[in-house]
Amino acid sequence: MSYIDIIKQRRSVYDLHKHLPISENKLMRILEDIITESPTAFNMQSSHVIVLMDGQHERLWNIITKTLKDVVPSDKFEPTQKKMDMFTNAKGTLLFFENTQIIEQLKIDYPLYKDQFDNFALRSMGILQGNIWNALAEVEIGASLQHYNPLIDAAVKEEWDIPEYYQLSAQMVFGGIGSIPEPKEKIDVHTRINLYK
Repeated sequence: MSYIDIIKQRRSVYDLHKHLPISENKLMRILEDIITESPTAFNMQSSHVIVLMDGQHERLWNIITKTLKDVVPSDKFEPTQKKMDMFTNAKGTLLFFENTQIIEQLKIDYPLYKDQFDNFALRSMGILQGNIWNALAEVEIGASLQHYNPLIDAAVKEEWDIPEYYQLSAQMVFGGIGSIPEPKEKIDVHTRINLYK
């Protein structure tokens, strides 16, 4: 499979189950390789990933469900509950964090670029998330990227004893693929790229 084929195969997959097509050990080796090899500006390596599987994954989505119940009106909660159940049915969740101590130190070490390091970190995180998502697609693991932060930040840090200086970026739910979603409409690519010679 070519890299372009992998990119085309990567989708936001919501119909997930707990049975992975590869072993957990192989999954962890893939994640470790990608975290090691994904590029970062100034070699900052500020991204951190926490892998929650099975019972720990279910604990996360119970926490998220409870948090949302406090902010979503009860008469409108049924669609949210269905979504929470769907995420809970998956195998696991990757929690993506930024180590803000590293970023703040780089601002001190390189004052000329201090206003850019938050942006550099965001771009590096995007590369890491994209690389992981593509690698999961290559081994036929479905995933979707969720953003329930900052609503859940305090509860997540307390539950898994995460340092205060870690900033939650996103949650990637993953698992075996139950069904492939319908194709998304794409606008004409020629409106998004220009060639000058």
